Amino acid sequence: MSNRKTRTLYLGVVGLANIGGWIYLLALNLIILEKTGSVLAVTGLYIIKPFASMLIGPWAGSVIDRVSTKHLMIFLDLLRALLVGSLLLVDSLWAIYVMVLFIQMAGAMFETSSFTYMTLLLPEEERNKFNALLSFVHSGAFVTGPFLAGILFMLVPLEFSLLVNIIIFICCGIWTSFLPNKLNATIEAKKHLDLKEVREDWLLVWKFSKKSLPFFLIYMTFQGTMLLTAALDSTEVAFAKEVLSLTDAAYGSLVSIGGVGFLLGAICTNLLVRFLSPKALMSVGTLLVATGYFIYSISTTYFVASLGFLILSFFLSIANTGYMTFIQSHIDSNMMGRISSLYEMASSFVQMIAVLLFGIFAGWISVKAVVIGGSLLMLIVSCYLLTVVWKFSNQKIIDNI
Repeated sequence: MSNRKTRTLYLGVVGLANIGGWIYLLALNLIILEKTGSVLAVTGLYIIKPFASMLIGPWAGSVIDRVSTKHLMIFLDLLRALLVGSLLLVDSLWAIYVMVLFIQMAGAMFETSSFTYMTLLLPEEERNKFNALLSFVHSGAFVTGPFLAGILFMLVPLEFSLLVNIIIFICCGIWTSFLPNKLNATIEAKKHLDLKEVREDWLLVWKFSKKSLPFFLIYMTFQGTMLLTAALDSTEVAFAKEVLSLTDAAYGSLVSIGGVGFLLGAICTNLLVRFLSPKALMSVGTLLVATGYFIYSISTTYFVASLGFLILSFFLSIANTGYMTFIQSHIDSNMMGRISSLYEMASSFVQMIAVLLFGIFAGWISVKAVVIGGSLLMLIVSCYLLTVVWKFSNQKIIDNI
């Protein structure tokens, strides 16, 4: 298979999986809200994701760096299809939480595997342009997923959306099987993994972090902004319904408007990567994402909320492209799984606490006050990221970005 066909197939798999992810996420949010009528219950879904990353973080990277990422991705797709199907068989809230935990564990491992596979697939000089294309695919899913979800919600019961998601996961697994196999260059595939080797991997990541402190600081500051977006996302349904008084269909259309912004941002990103460095895309883009969230947080009408969504999603595409290239430029592909998994574990712990606090404060104070406070905090963190990138701009760690 030619390189162009391989990359097209990979982008197709990513796009289809993201469409399914949006349908699954929106449907599950509404299912839980209908079952419980509780904002805190919906918030629980957003706590599960970082908790799942924490559970797999200590060991998943050691596995990913030692196996065929292609075959691991296929296995995880099929496993998620099975687990999503199990949601149709359970009714209690806690049983749903358990199933979602396993789904998120598989999803977190898949994300790192997919990112590692992409890094192995691409020459370094092509990554920035490819990441821009990948953002374009994500944006297409951002538009298509909520749009299809909104149609499904109007025509059929919410549970039917999960059946669609099962089919999508199975299709992704089949399509991935046609991708070429990519093995780690320095670690023998299928090597026996034991606790001693996992501890050695932890030590290796610790040494890397100390040696590359500016990289670690920039990475975690960016992640700090993203975990705040996750915390704010956990209140999104409640904000749309309680503050803006939107219907399910209107909420779906609001997310679709954000998808339009993401699509436009991805188009612009494909042009900007030719003129701007990844550090500029990441830092400035993140600051403007926070600005969009602030506009959204002070909105009282559908129009202003849509404007905020449009701005934040437009620059989210730009920021993510710069961030992905930054990561790929400074982590050896042979260590990508271990470093990404352990870093993700640390950021997931903070994210879990943030989501929990946002949910509690939304119940004690008000959803609107929490969203405004969170968006202001995001602005502060994004300003700090801009400062950190500027401070270390002449150091070796980011000389080439």
